[in-house]
Amino acid sequence: MKRMPAGRYYLGDPCYVIEGERWDEFLGEFWGVKPRGGIFTFDHFECCAFYTKYGDGTYSTTEGSLLGVDAGMIGLVPLTIITSGHPEQDGTIVSFSAAFECYEQDGLLIFGDIEVDTAGDDEDECPYCGGDCCR
Repeated sequence: MKRMPAGRYYLGDPCYVIEGERWDEFLGEFWGVKPRGGIFTFDHFECCAFYTKYGDGTYSTTEGSLLGVDAGMIGLVPLTIITSGHPEQDGTIVSFSAAFECYEQDGLLIFGDIEVDTAGDDEDECPYCGGDCCR
């Protein structure tokens, strides 16, 4: 299995930190990997992204960060290639001291030791309103 290199990354929806023609290029590389996503090279750096199980919404990490999603995906983008947005507000900044695996299992997204459950549970409540607006 291909691994991501150690480093600092933005974890969240890549549409918030990559814009314009670069976003089109990013999508082209993303669409070239497995049907639900995976690891790919963009702008000479390894990136990773997966579709969420139910598309747009708000998802939480095992570390408690909330990730808003507007492009139906969550991914890791090296901080060095981010040129727009506010990574610390639009997602979360994570660091890995060694190479790590990323994969998806029926809506559960795994980024090293961080998990994002995008399959959820019908009983889950929105962290903002307490209802089901985000599911």
